[in-house]
Amino acid sequence: MIGRLAKIGLLGAIVASLLSAPAVYSLLDLEASNSKNNVVAKVDFAEGTNHYKLIEVDNGDNNEEQVVTYIQHEFVFSIQGNAESAEWDFGDGSQSIGLIISHQYEEPGFYIVTATILSGDTLVVNKLEITVNLKGVVEADNMECTCAPTAKDTLIDLQATPLSVIMDGSVTVKHDGSSEPCSSRFPFQDCHLRVKLQWTQDGQIIFEETLFDDTFRTDELTINYTLEWINYNDGDGLQILLETDQFRDWHKPSAEWYSTVV
Repeated sequence: MIGRLAKIGLLGAIVASLLSAPAVYSLLDLEASNSKNNVVAKVDFAEGTNHYKLIEVDNGDNNEEQVVTYIQHEFVFSIQGNAESAEWDFGDGSQSIGLIISHQYEEPGFYIVTATILSGDTLVVNKLEITVNLKGVVEADNMECTCAPTAKDTLIDLQATPLSVIMDGSVTVKHDGSSEPCSSRFPFQDCHLRVKLQWTQDGQIIFEETLFDDTFRTDELTINYTLEWINYNDGDGLQILLETDQFRDWHKPSAEWYSTVV
């Protein structure tokens, strides 16, 4: 027991020494140290996806309740080889101790995980690169009447975070109401939809792009889009605005998107 406490004390002393004296570890240094001590830090998968889902629930009073589910990918980190203890820094401000550790990230992004491993009387440092992407789903209630400047609209937040991403997404509207379905209307009563992507800064719209603005005669319509290499900063936002100029339209919108960190 005393010997084990001495080794733990040695780990703390070595870590403190490393933190007080700046050092640079090259990949060659790490590989040579790993080979000599036969220990290595690993992760089950270096890339994972967090899942965001929002459902608007309307009990008939037009006062929707937003039910949000957020599932974070669980990464499993482990030490292989003859190691006695390991300290982990996950790159998001959190740390842990153990030879097998799981961790979840609250936000998408790139993270550098540092494992400081005690093997005998030697300290080994490993670094792992982790990527966390985001899959989003929104099931909105029927588009609400605004009367001006358009008949009805719905706003969907695409959960922008301050990093660079490629976004592939789609927005779908389905007829869901008491009026005639879009496929059964007279030409002058065709269903209408306008879809806009809006970039915001501190809640204010600074730019928008119209993805679709036309009439249609189907009971379901899907608009796809791809945004390549978007750079977000703190306070930036991205949202989809759906509008119809037809009071007779009862569109129920939904949206899906996948943000890949680049």
